[in-house]
Amino acid sequence: MAYLGVDIGGTKIITAIADGEGRVLCQENFHTPREGGPEAVLAAIETSFRCLMDTHNIPQSEVQGTGIGCGGPLDPYAGRIEKVVNLPGWEGLLLSQYFSDAFSAPAFLDNDVNLAALGEARRGAGINISNMAYLNVGTGIGGGIVIDGRLYRGNGNAAEFGHQIVLPNGPDCPCGNHGCLESLCSGTSIARRAREYLEQNPKSIILESAQEIERVTGAHVSHAARLDDELALKIWKETAQYLGIGVANIINILNPGRIVLGGGVVMKNIDLLFEPAKTVAIARAMPVLARDTEIVTAELGEDAGVIGAICLAMEGL
Repeated sequence: MAYLGVDIGGTKIITAIADGEGRVLCQENFHTPREGGPEAVLAAIETSFRCLMDTHNIPQSEVQGTGIGCGGPLDPYAGRIEKVVNLPGWEGLLLSQYFSDAFSAPAFLDNDVNLAALGEARRGAGINISNMAYLNVGTGIGGGIVIDGRLYRGNGNAAEFGHQIVLPNGPDCPCGNHGCLESLCSGTSIARRAREYLEQNPKSIILESAQEIERVTGAHVSHAARLDDELALKIWKETAQYLGIGVANIINILNPGRIVLGGGVVMKNIDLLFEPAKTVAIARAMPVLARDTEIVTAELGEDAGVIGAICLAMEGL
């Protein structure tokens, strides 16, 4: 008995095969051949699965299901992609059908961050927590909700925590709105704000490290902050403040037992972002609700999504 899981990203794909108990037997990470369109990407994923199956002597007859994680918005119930910003040409693609046909077993689709939340709930920082919220802070910001041990999807795309408004009339967000959490705390937005500040205040270690304003990244801001650069510290303080407000909103709305913060921006900057944001969240949330909620970092790293995909393959929608 075997289960397949795949986490499809705009630049990287992770495939994995697990046994009947959900233990990962093997996995592969590879570049997303997005230039070839969806046909090339799907063919690469199928080839990866079949190579892993051949290498580990897993016949197709043992495959019980496939879990698929991908960016959205999407319709998990129909197994269909609505739109993926970093994967052009995928609109309307029936991903579940493709993999159910390929491996003659049920296939299930869900948002990639939802599956990261499921992975953390089942195998990581949310084990034995009935009600949990997951917030992934990376290039963008996404989320997932687990209620009574199961993913909460709403009508299919719940937990868009990155698109709560925390600063009315704030900066533009890719969603088309203004002042969203993503437009203030994502890795992309941290770099953008740094470039804007540098236009007015070019005397910063940030610019010394990046050499050109256009090349500034979040990593440059982190490096400068750890050298006590005044501008970099200001940017991280602002970011932690906004993120803390966003987390406090989640506490007040959901009253979860635990909030798990993950993603590269958080995990690489626990001192600069996680701890200060946690302090702000506790101070901003309603005291009774704040006492009910633990705020912790994720445990599974970049494997959370594919582990969640395997859990989805085992449990279904």
